[in-house]
Amino acid sequence: KYPMNKRWVSNTSPLILLNKIGYLPLLTELCAELIIPKGVIDELFFHKEEQSRWELLLSSKKVITLKAPLQIPPDVAGWDLGKGESEVITFAVEHPGCNVILDDLQARKCAHTFNVSVMGTVGIILFAKKKRHIAEASPLIKLLIESGLRFDISWITKALELVHERFEIRKTE
Repeated sequence: KYPMNKRWVSNTSPLILLNKIGYLPLLTELCAELIIPKGVIDELFFHKEEQSRWELLLSSKKVITLKAPLQIPPDVAGWDLGKGESEVITFAVEHPGCNVILDDLQARKCAHTFNVSVMGTVGIILFAKKKRHIAEASPLIKLLIESGLRFDISWITKALELVHERFEIRKTE
């Protein structure tokens, strides 16, 4: 399942993970607009060492930054998510047809209850492969794992099958 709408709103973790593996530009290559809520911007700039990278991303013509925090409605606030996740979902609910980029399982479940289209970091990589922005997805997914992404092995195996790839864990001796 790939996004039909090219207007995306991203949470913090997909941005951090894609930056860690050197593929942050994929987001602006694959979408028409990338919306970054104030809560996400605050989380990104919390760690000063990557500040220049985030400034570069936010200066892209495709990136729209929300300068003011969003008012979180009670039905989203009741999920007790982080500020960034809550703002991402709130924006998508208020702007129907917008896709959200979220990795957190609870946040994904919340978005689904509002019929919001959700994709995570792995989905971005699979979409990039389908659109021929990258040659192979599995090396990037392995980099994501090394960078801290947690997932179920059987799920990632099935995901890679969607782009005709295999996931292999090589044992070191």
